[in-house]
Amino acid sequence: MRFPSIFVVYGHCKAHILRNKPPAWGLHWFSLRRGSWRTAANWTQEALAMNYGMSVSASGTLAALHRLDTLSNNLANAETPGFQADFALAMQRPAPSAAADAPDLGPNALLARLGGGLFTAPNRVDVRPGPMERTEDPFHVALEGNGWLRVEGAAGSTEYTRDGRLLVDAEGRLVHAASGQPLLDDGGSIITMDANTTPVIQTDGTILENEIPVAKLGMDVLPADGLQKIGGGLVRLVQGQASAATSRIHQGMLEGSSVNPIRAMTDLIETNRAAQANLELLRMHDTTLDLAWNTLARPV
Repeated sequence: MRFPSIFVVYGHCKAHILRNKPPAWGLHWFSLRRGSWRTAANWTQEALAMNYGMSVSASGTLAALHRLDTLSNNLANAETPGFQADFALAMQRPAPSAAADAPDLGPNALLARLGGGLFTAPNRVDVRPGPMERTEDPFHVALEGNGWLRVEGAAGSTEYTRDGRLLVDAEGRLVHAASGQPLLDDGGSIITMDANTTPVIQTDGTILENEIPVAKLGMDVLPADGLQKIGGGLVRLVQGQASAATSRIHQGMLEGSSVNPIRAMTDLIETNRAAQANLELLRMHDTTLDLAWNTLARPV
């Protein structure tokens, strides 16, 4: 009779436990140390909990669910002006034999080739501009190119947006309409205006009141891998350096969302299927372990 491989693992582990030595095995371990096991029953129970196939399936499920969240947020903002889509990223998890906290558990060539599954990585912002739409509102601007408008953050830091919906608040400041935070000029100062006049914004960002220049919109180019979204259509630079932008400003227009709704919906369906497949694998692993220990391993 050919027994399931799990019994071979159990017998091999038990022999090593009785000698208080770490076994050479193929399951996925993270934090066991030499001498940390107590009895054969406790040890094998922990081994089953860290079943390699279940661990890989779980990592795939988490990665798929993370991508589902990202794609759902993109699709929900398909009509939001200036919205930049997110890319959900993942990176390979090392094989168990390569884990730093398990150097003496013994390598398994087959599992090492399979790898250890996936880690979710920080999202990356898609900096490609969206389509421009004409609104004829003098307080709407769209940026042609890869520049970002400077906005003063709550703590005095510089934040950025491509949402060109602007307005003048009660204090006479030119603010980002979605967040209410003031815009900064090319020198880093808050832009103030007369609320009773209609501004003219030239293509280089210069703001005219009664044909007199009063300020110039501050614009920067930001590295795509250094952006962090903070809500309200704003991003923060957390890595890299900003450089002055030469984007053209189009008054009376807005930049639409960079999300392609059809592509986002297609990706959402594919990712949902991947998540369901990984969840089914988890269920199969759980059923197999239940059968092995509660049926096949029952004493005769």
